[in-house]
Amino acid sequence: MKALRIYLIIVWIGFANCFAEEMTTEAIKSCYHQSYRHESQNRYVDAIADLKPVYLNYPNTYTVNYRLGWLYYLNKNFANAIVHLNKATAILPQSTETITILIYIYQIQYNWDQVEILSVQLLKQDYYSIEGNYWYAVALKMQGKYDLAIKISKKMLALQPTSKKFLQELGEVLFLNEYVEESQALFTNLIILYPQNQTAQYYLKKIGELKQKNATYIMKRNQIYGEQINFSAQEKGDS
Repeated sequence: MKALRIYLIIVWIGFANCFAEEMTTEAIKSCYHQSYRHESQNRYVDAIADLKPVYLNYPNTYTVNYRLGWLYYLNKNFANAIVHLNKATAILPQSTETITILIYIYQIQYNWDQVEILSVQLLKQDYYSIEGNYWYAVALKMQGKYDLAIKISKKMLALQPTSKKFLQELGEVLFLNEYVEESQALFTNLIILYPQNQTAQYYLKKIGELKQKNATYIMKRNQIYGEQINFSAQEKGDS
């Protein structure tokens, strides 16, 4: 409760400062409402422009920086988004919503080091955060840190045994870590729970092809080995 009170005080101090200066409450309200309307129409450039008067008057408030960060993210202006989100985070360091959007940006850029760092920040605030654990597991997987990625997914599946996203992550990282049988068993169960799951379908097909390829290789190897034995026996007989 104390943390919540501090959060509300900081946010509302920002608003109070806004109301005390050039723009009226109604003017600020109008800017935000216009921005939300344009966002709902996917007109992100217009939604950003709607908030520019607010930002120019009050550049050091959390809400306008967070909102601009979100809109720039939607418009794929990632550099601008990062600037505003970092500014918002500096104002309210405990904000998880800014960190989450930054994770979205860095995963699009395949910057898995940053995704891992930011995910850990979420986990420091909430050890069982779904967003934090999911992106932590993904970042670990993408960096080849398979053993730890497996542990993270198993931790979350202990809490949510039918979670589609963590079942998918665990199945995939098991496959990548060469636990093929375990991966196949998991994806077989996943497709029972979610019959149209494309990830399970993809990996079950891939595992089937891999096993067929290995079986063909073993058969050919045994055939060649058998021929060699027969040839050797024939040579001994001829001598």
